[in-house]
Amino acid sequence: MKPPQKEAVAEALSILMGSVNKENDTQEIPVAFASLASLPDNVEALALAKACINKELDTLISSMQHRSNLAAPIHKLPIEVLVMIFAHFTASSSLSDNCSLLELTTVNKLWYDAIVHSPQLWTVVESYFSPKIAKLVVQRSKNLPLSLIWDNRGCDENEQPELAEILDLLVQNSARLRSIKITVPTRSEPSVRRLLESNMPHLQKLQVEAVWEPYSVGESLEEFELMEGPPLREISLGGVCLSSWSSPRLSRLVALDITKPHPPPSIEQLLAILANSTQLERLGLCEWYRSGTSPWKPLSDRPITLPHLKDFDVQCIDRSYFVALLTSVYSPSTRSVTINTGLNNSGGNPLEEVFALGADQLTALLGLANSGPQSPSTPVAINISVETSELQIGKFGNNEARQIFIRLDEEHCAQAASLLGQLFLALPHPPEVELSIYTLEPLDLSPWSRCLRKLSVHCTVVCRAVVKQLAQRTVDPIKGVTTWMCPNLASIDLCYLHSADEIAELDGVALETLVRARWSDTGAAEQLLEFTVRCEAEAYPSIWSRAAFLKEATPCLSLVDTDTD
Repeated sequence: MKPPQKEAVAEALSILMGSVNKENDTQEIPVAFASLASLPDNVEALALAKACINKELDTLISSMQHRSNLAAPIHKLPIEVLVMIFAHFTASSSLSDNCSLLELTTVNKLWYDAIVHSPQLWTVVESYFSPKIAKLVVQRSKNLPLSLIWDNRGCDENEQPELAEILDLLVQNSARLRSIKITVPTRSEPSVRRLLESNMPHLQKLQVEAVWEPYSVGESLEEFELMEGPPLREISLGGVCLSSWSSPRLSRLVALDITKPHPPPSIEQLLAILANSTQLERLGLCEWYRSGTSPWKPLSDRPITLPHLKDFDVQCIDRSYFVALLTSVYSPSTRSVTINTGLNNSGGNPLEEVFALGADQLTALLGLANSGPQSPSTPVAINISVETSELQIGKFGNNEARQIFIRLDEEHCAQAASLLGQLFLALPHPPEVELSIYTLEPLDLSPWSRCLRKLSVHCTVVCRAVVKQLAQRTVDPIKGVTTWMCPNLASIDLCYLHSADEIAELDGVALETLVRARWSDTGAAEQLLEFTVRCEAEAYPSIWSRAAFLKEATPCLSLVDTDTD
């Protein structure tokens, strides 16, 4: 793009000066011949002319750019599509951001009209709004449902009046609230309670967390009353509880998360909520202390069936709640399970009590419930890892995956593994189990004998105990015939960890005894597909000195020196 020619500029200036002289009744005299006294007037006139020209040029340029922008693809979009784009933008931004919905209204008139006249873009109120913006949202959202996202932790006293003003505004419009996500200090302004206890007939999702702050002042928010209305879909409470756990609004829940309730609902109240929420997809309970020791009774002889439950997260709850849930809730479709019994569970293994009362519900939780005829030729595959204080269970197959974590006291973990083995032993079609052992205590393989397919051990003492067990024969509890321990075993991986207190010679003798008994003598078992022994050659000479014999009897054996691995 080239600038105009000098002649054109000179002609324009001549016309401009003529207009200036005419408007000011002055004689047109070239600047070079003008008197010194007249120069200030000429300069002032030219400055005014320059300002007018700049203004007109800016207007012209803006108009031309606007006309040019109209050809851009985004301006050819239907208003409905443009509003959908803005909706995605508002989902990841806030009205208080530097680049916000308010800023977009200044781009052009088309965007301004699209944003201002689209109530669906003005349905979220947040704690860092000013009262003015909050009122603007309430006004522009028309009669659409509102969502509140609130977090006033760390606010000083100067901010409290504005926060209270916004909450009072929402109390006045509480009938429009559809979703509340609020995090406040345990001591908060009375307006917080007024909001939570207001009439909210359209509320579907309620999430309240009360967090202790050392210098917070105000009214204690340990519990609040939920007014009557239609059932909620989701409720999440942390550090706060309801004054009544029998509210009809707690039926038909899709998600239930409660942490640190003081006091928690009784076992009967909890089971009643679950019984009335057959569409429940998530259950999360954490840090529940039960007051009193009175016994509980199941609501009926039939378990509570939750066919849609996907997430089961129960951590650090009183033993009685733990046992009640695992013996009363039947959930065959769970995909993610976390169980932590680390709170007030003295007096034995809580899983032992669960098995004593019947393991049908636990079987369903593990994904092994009978949901129809299962073909013996396609058993379910399960990976189980037994660690010092945790059982990890992974289930795969049938187009579903399931991950389960069970955390127990160290003294109970190995026993829980044996109980699971007994559970599998009783199933008509036991799963194929890949078992990994990381504990320091030997594990009895008898309960796993029918279903064990792969075995991995990562402790010298446990390796030695496992090798001795595999060299034995046992009676199949189903067929009643004598067979090798774990007859379906196809893969073994033994990892010997060096310890100065170990008598390494015993490990070489135990391995040789296993190989001679199981794969060399008469009635030998079927050869393994994989057999790996990992140990330091220097620390375990009794194993490495027998390498030739071991590999001859078991061709699949791989002996790995962990000192050079």
